[in-house]
Amino acid sequence: MRRLIIIGIASALLLPAQTVSSTTTETTDVDINGRPVQNGPVTTKVTAGGRSETTETMQSVNGHMVPLEQVEERVVREDANGRVIERTVRRYDPNGNPTSPVRETVEEQKRPDGSLTTETTKYSADINGNMQVVQKSVVESRTSGAQIDTQTTIQRPTINGALETVEKQSDTAVRDAAGGYHEEALTYRRDTDGNFYTAVRKATEHTQQGQQATDNTAEYEVGPSGQLELHSQTLTKTTTETNGASHVVANVFGKEIPGSINPGGELKLQEQQITDRKAGPNKSMIETVSVRRANISDPNTLGPERQISQTVCRGDCKQ
Repeated sequence: MRRLIIIGIASALLLPAQTVSSTTTETTDVDINGRPVQNGPVTTKVTAGGRSETTETMQSVNGHMVPLEQVEERVVREDANGRVIERTVRRYDPNGNPTSPVRETVEEQKRPDGSLTTETTKYSADINGNMQVVQKSVVESRTSGAQIDTQTTIQRPTINGALETVEKQSDTAVRDAAGGYHEEALTYRRDTDGNFYTAVRKATEHTQQGQQATDNTAEYEVGPSGQLELHSQTLTKTTTETNGASHVVANVFGKEIPGSINPGGELKLQEQQITDRKAGPNKSMIETVSVRRANISDPNTLGPERQISQTVCRGDCKQ
């Protein structure tokens, strides 16, 4: 699939003396034979002052460009104590007809001790067109020396309309003097009796040595025994050059490999993901993604490297 993502300028949002950033990103996906395939979605975004508008369109089966999603966002208030953001999301069916909009209010509150509370409330229209709360999340972030603690609570309405906590998340990251860190993320969900249990555990070990970074991420999920079991693991090595170019190799291990049987449940190498990013002509950035996947006839070996996409970013690209 070939996707064209354009972040451009919408005159309706522009006011005199406002700063506008413009970025154009074009991604070309290729098939198994290395040939580009049909055009994908087009996303246009403009940011001016405290407002932004993003519109995603895609070619329909009739060859016409129809909208998929439109997101409008504006900063209502921003000061030393935090900010308030209002966001409206409009989605469309395959024919370009609008569905019920979703609205979000994001309130960020900064405290003198450096902690931050972010409360996000999501509203959706009911059958009568009235906006009702469908989800509320509260994120508490606190830094103490080299440690960063983040607690997240997610609430959704019950059958009687009252909000009830359905999920909790806990994340603790501890940095070291060499630029690395150890991070533990836990996700808690309710069981059939309404009690919270640990559903997912994710542990990441990040080390930094000069221009090379290594990440070892292991994810645990509840297994047949009811206890947390190692479900997947990703080993990532990132090398960054002084000119901003980077080379990333990620080895992904899992229990399931297509076309093979794994009765022991041990982790096996599923695929290797290679991402190269470098500067292109006229201040552009080029990112190429390739993969090597497990060989069906010999699951213990990886097949040849195959490019699956190339992205060219022009304009206000981030490194």
